[in-house]
Amino acid sequence: MRRLCCVLAVVVAALLLGMGQKTSSEAGSLSSRGVWVSCFEYEDLGLSNKSESEFRENAKQVFRRIKANGCNTVYFHVRSYDDAIYPSKVVGWSKKISKGGEALSYDPLKIVISYAHAYGIEFHAWMNPYRVTKKKVLDPGLETTTKRIVSQVEEIVANYDVDGIHFDDYFYPTNEKKYNKVSQSDRMDNVNDMVSRVYDAVKEKDRKLKFGISPAGDISYCEKIGADVRTWLSQEGFVDYIVPQIYWSDQYIMSGKKKKLFSERLAKWRSINENDVPMYVGLALYKAGYRLSEDPGWSRKSNNIASQLSLIKKGNTEGYVLFAYSDLYRSGAYPEMKNYLAKISTLKISRKKKTMRAGQKIKLRATASLSRVQAKIKWKVSNSRVASVSKSGRVKAKRAGKVRVYAYYGSLKKSCLIRVKGKKKS
Repeated sequence: MRRLCCVLAVVVAALLLGMGQKTSSEAGSLSSRGVWVSCFEYEDLGLSNKSESEFRENAKQVFRRIKANGCNTVYFHVRSYDDAIYPSKVVGWSKKISKGGEALSYDPLKIVISYAHAYGIEFHAWMNPYRVTKKKVLDPGLETTTKRIVSQVEEIVANYDVDGIHFDDYFYPTNEKKYNKVSQSDRMDNVNDMVSRVYDAVKEKDRKLKFGISPAGDISYCEKIGADVRTWLSQEGFVDYIVPQIYWSDQYIMSGKKKKLFSERLAKWRSINENDVPMYVGLALYKAGYRLSEDPGWSRKSNNIASQLSLIKKGNTEGYVLFAYSDLYRSGAYPEMKNYLAKISTLKISRKKKTMRAGQKIKLRATASLSRVQAKIKWKVSNSRVASVSKSGRVKAKRAGKVRVYAYYGSLKKSCLIRVKGKKKS
């Protein structure tokens, strides 16, 4: 009887453990594939100080390109320095969207949301909650600060068809002396109060709306600046999702030794996610191709992002967010993008079966779903005595038999089964 009880206890414990874990099939979907569009990109993207017609044309291209790169979610900067890219009653106009922060005759936020949804892309309004300038922040310990932030969130969800509100990693500053006297515990209490009230404001508008945060990738640093990520990931009422910015490769150099920093940090974030909050990993596309002495992996390899996606799919992480949009088209990131697109693409072949006569030729075509930066499709045959295939997919039947012709695109493979008959008798 005692042995039976022990067996039952083990079974129950295993079941309870399994309830908080994703199966391999669930974890492998990468259901959320995002990209950040920063206010610092507006000028280059033709979104700063433009007429409405120019803004519309350029914004449409931005979202068309987001879709072409396999993303289904955008985190678009709407508040960068205690400001707004729309007519707000809480804060003034952003100097990044209009000259000198002058009022525009149109509403940029409504336009970008409409284009996002037209392309089937979720739109999350990205806000820096505390930052006023590069050196100044709103005091997180003041009630007036929290009210100001909550009021702007309420304004956005009340007037715009957003899918969510998104905060980034700026909380207590590390360069202002007046905050040095605030304990870490008090910092986290003040930030938690603001975060929970924003969460409530979002849910009061619509339970389906999402609120998420993208904290820094170093958990100890998060806690130092007041981001109580352990609480957010273990208790209800704080976030609907989290995007840790794990901006390192697995070739990082620390104390003269190579360290798999991306893998290690990813494992730590997974380990503290006690409430199984949806986790999308922030990826450093902006580093791709650059020579960095402390993180040489970004120049030595061009499959960093693709490899990181493989790791993300293996555990309780459901997606990723690329930083940033401009790097999708930066020349130095081209090799990395080619491998990334091959990783998330699907492959189709024009035929699955074909019967031929010896001496006959056909042309097979293979297409990748994301061909903006398409890696070369390679062709092979299983038996070169029966048929041959050219680099462009042209098949020539040689003699009677069966053969498979394979098309390869990155790690993807599709095939056509060909049955070759002897030459037709005259």
